Amino acid sequence: MRPLIWPWLVLLLALVSTGLVGAYLLTRDNGSSPTTPQVPDVVGLSTTAATQKLAQRGYSAIVRGRVSSSARSGAVLSQRPAPGTKLARGGQVTIVVARVPSTVEVPNVVGLPVDQAFVRLQAASLKGRTAKVASTQPKDRVFRQAPAGGSRATKGSTVTLTVSRGRSSVKVPPVQGLTEASATATLARLGFRLSISRVPSAQPKGIVISQQPPPGTRAPKGSIVGLNVSTGSNPAAGGVAVPKVVGLSQGAAADRIERAGLKVNSYPVASSKPQGTVVSQLPAGGTQVLPRSLVRINVSLGSGARQKRIVPDVAGRAEADARHVLIQAGFTVQTVDQPTSDPGENGVVVKQKPAAGQQAAVGSQIVIYVGRGPSPSG
Repeated sequence: MRPLIWPWLVLLLALVSTGLVGAYLLTRDNGSSPTTPQVPDVVGLSTTAATQKLAQRGYSAIVRGRVSSSARSGAVLSQRPAPGTKLARGGQVTIVVARVPSTVEVPNVVGLPVDQAFVRLQAASLKGRTAKVASTQPKDRVFRQAPAGGSRATKGSTVTLTVSRGRSSVKVPPVQGLTEASATATLARLGFRLSISRVPSAQPKGIVISQQPPPGTRAPKGSIVGLNVSTGSNPAAGGVAVPKVVGLSQGAAADRIERAGLKVNSYPVASSKPQGTVVSQLPAGGTQVLPRSLVRINVSLGSGARQKRIVPDVAGRAEADARHVLIQAGFTVQTVDQPTSDPGENGVVVKQKPAAGQQAAVGSQIVIYVGRGPSPSG
């Protein structure tokens, strides 16, 4: 009987099939399979676009944020694994996306004691750093800040506060009876500045007849000492009594002095008195002086922060009118004579500093330059 062939063929076919299945399984489990996807490049894409692109390859995204001021919010800054890495489907890709820093409004703390300023900054989620400098402001008072109040800053950032450490006080020496030159030299050596008024007196010309503050008073270095210096003329004939204006508002004081036929300049000074109040004057009330003599009044800046206001335009106005406008706006005023040959400019403001339209703190001194032409006899 001839042997059967077909059982052997069936067995051979089974062995070949088994080999093919094994080869398939081996190649499928091998990481070098060409069917394993690669991690796509998603850097620079938005978070939404990046997660969608990864999902299309079968990956899930782990999103982490990082503050960045140079990239748009939500843009992918980096990824891990790197683009081109082979990663089986179902794997995770970590993407780092840009987060814009949150900002807050910087509170205005100028004029506050430094401890209160720090409380305000902390309440606004900001930090404070101080720089102490010599100043005419009260000790430990903030008089400048950066960034300025009202601007926006990154939450948790630092605001630099410039804080007054005050000024060492010096005893004012007695200079009454000295010549103007000797008094000036004595006061300058101690760090004082001078304001000199020339008044008629029976004393010889150039002799200091009074001073403010009085001798023995302690005053900060850099503060002003006012001197009344004799003109050597007798005030008895045609003299004018200086009105007493201490305690009045600046506007009322200026009006009273001008009605007496005298000139007036006002200066801002640090004081706890209400803002705009005259705290001292030179010459003192009741002093006999010649008509058109200059009276200096010191005006309190008050306490706390000072508002800023627009400087009015007073060019072309008469001197008294310009002074009235500036005082009404909250400023102090100093007049400087400006020689002119134009009769139309005589007695009117030809220039001002700061210029019209600029902003200045309430109490700041505005200098007006008033045209003075030659005298009719000259």
